[in-house]
Amino acid sequence: MKLGLIVHLGKDIAVSAAKNLLTDLPGRGIEVFLDPETAEHFNFPEASFGEKELKRKLDMVVVLGGDGALLNAARSLAGTGLPILGVNVGHLGFLTEVELEGLNNAFDRILSGDYEVEERMMIRAEVRRRSTGIAGEFIGFNDVVITKGAFARMIRLDAYVNSSLIGTYPADGAIVASPTGSTGYSLSAGGPIVDPSMSTLILTFICPHILGARSFVVSSEDDIRIVLSAQNEEVMLTIDGQVGFNLKHEDEVIVRSAAEKTYLIKLGYRDFYEVLKTRMAEGKM
Repeated sequence: MKLGLIVHLGKDIAVSAAKNLLTDLPGRGIEVFLDPETAEHFNFPEASFGEKELKRKLDMVVVLGGDGALLNAARSLAGTGLPILGVNVGHLGFLTEVELEGLNNAFDRILSGDYEVEERMMIRAEVRRRSTGIAGEFIGFNDVVITKGAFARMIRLDAYVNSSLIGTYPADGAIVASPTGSTGYSLSAGGPIVDPSMSTLILTFICPHILGARSFVVSSEDDIRIVLSAQNEEVMLTIDGQVGFNLKHEDEVIVRSAAEKTYLIKLGYRDFYEVLKTRMAEGKM
């Protein structure tokens, strides 16, 4: 088996665990490769799996970190079809499957074929600008967010599903989330909780200044289009809270289901609703 290892270099425990895996896994018949940044950090360039033809080079990928590291990995691996095992080295998350102390047992099960692979929907965003046409294209796993700057005034958003205008919303912004992202920023803004195995788009407005504003859950076959009205205001588009792009007045943001999918390795350790219950009880949503 050829395994790619992506490491959150900002967490010492993740770095230490990666070093141990580099030593231990070859003895179990697993050839380990590192993401380019980690290979450079370890001064081990020959172990880098590079950035091209990953499906040919690797059988699976292990992410040592937390939900944020897994979100970044999902975007990086989009289109490869590689299954991802998220290993939690932080607080309890929604995406990671196994705790660090359970990793050896996880490898036993993976080597014996005792696991499942769950397909998750990704989302694609396109920014269209009147003067230049397509100004940016992005892929995300959790959400696409339009939000005003810290000192900006309220912005106005014309929201469409396909060609139908569903409303004009004075607001601080808007979130278009995937089912996986429904328990993130979307939930804190009042959006619904959606089973991550579903295929939908969730549109939620941030602090809308209009009575009766509600979230919309639409088919993954539909497009959500938001036209921005924000003269002389700072407005940002963010993808998974990790990638940013400056928007301009009259920009259009089109969000749709991506052809690419994320594939998560599931060992049955964590049920979505059990994790949800725990997080809600601890007030860590």
